[in-house]
Amino acid sequence: MAWQDYTKKKIKSKINPYKILFFIFLLYLSPSIYNGLKDYFEYTIKLRELSERKAKLEKEVRELREIAYNMNDPYVIEKIAREKLFMARPGEEPILIIENKSNKKLKIEILNLFKK
Repeated sequence: MAWQDYTKKKIKSKINPYKILFFIFLLYLSPSIYNGLKDYFEYTIKLRELSERKAKLEKEVRELREIAYNMNDPYVIEKIAREKLFMARPGEEPILIIENKSNKKLKIEILNLFKK
């Protein structure tokens, strides 16, 4: 009959008050933890975007400084006039090459800019 008494006994489970306090404290802090992590990830993404923008702007600044440095060179002035302003010397006929990539075929069209 000893085994019957053992099965009838209810095993009391003790509830640890420290565990309850810990979970209450964790629930109390959960909004601030969530907001902190959310802000961290947002700022990480923003930092990456700003770093990329900074690199692009630094590259542009280098190019502009190089152009400003070479503005007194007649070769550079002529190059800029030919490429950006489509200017030509007397007797020359400038042409523009436009690449069309439609239907995965490369078509090159040559246009005369200044026809007489």
